Amino acid sequence: LDNLNKQTVSDFEIIIIDNNEKIDIFPLIKKYPINYIKLKKNYGLSFARNIGIKLARGEIVIFLDDDAIPANDFIEEHIRAYKENDILGLRGKSLPRTPTIYNYFASHYDYGDKTIPCFINLEGNSSFKRDVLIEIGGFNPKLQGAGGYEGLELTYRIVSKYKDKSKLIYYPNAVIYHDYSHNFVKYLRKALRHAKYKDIIEGQFKDIFKLFREYKLSSENSKKDVPSLSLRVKIIMIRKITLFTLRVKKILNILYCRGKK
Repeated sequence: LDNLNKQTVSDFEIIIIDNNEKIDIFPLIKKYPINYIKLKKNYGLSFARNIGIKLARGEIVIFLDDDAIPANDFIEEHIRAYKENDILGLRGKSLPRTPTIYNYFASHYDYGDKTIPCFINLEGNSSFKRDVLIEIGGFNPKLQGAGGYEGLELTYRIVSKYKDKSKLIYYPNAVIYHDYSHNFVKYLRKALRHAKYKDIIEGQFKDIFKLFREYKLSSENSKKDVPSLSLRVKIIMIRKITLFTLRVKKILNILYCRGKK
């Protein structure tokens, strides 16, 4: 909120949808010029975003999560993208807030410095034309909790309706500072959640990942630090443990389903 208060443009509104069940954040935010909506319980990220879409008065809706810091020209660059490109939506770039090892697992955060067609896989730095979101029904509330693949599922419905993949882009000038995770437990929970929602959307749309493979994306041009040898070893170990956990969970799910039959 401090950084939104320091933006290079001022003609925008801030809507906070509070899904938090643990603390009262109102004393922290009451000094800011915002539209504050407190939900009775945590209905999930997609549900909350849809409320924001309905309440928004602007033609463009920009999404920002609670653990990301926007650059000072964040709003201006999102708006500029729509003026300079014939688009329906975009995702920006995410740069690390801290040097945590888990940022090395977020290769999709930074695709370099060129604007290219791209599906929406960074929802916490994304924007869309509001009428498009309303027309397709917003984010899928069945992808509950902290989400996972909700931007991809939204992309599929937008492309299916408007028949043009180039109407969604990666726009590198819209920047946030965000860490993928801060510890292994949170990283593993995110991986398990994403695997669950990947299965859900693939069950709903059989060819959804075929569409995404048609986009030509690469993080080769991004300016990432080369990890040291010891850090590379840690990265390999974390990947192996995560993949093993995902495989075990999948096997247990299959056995559970067979047992129910």
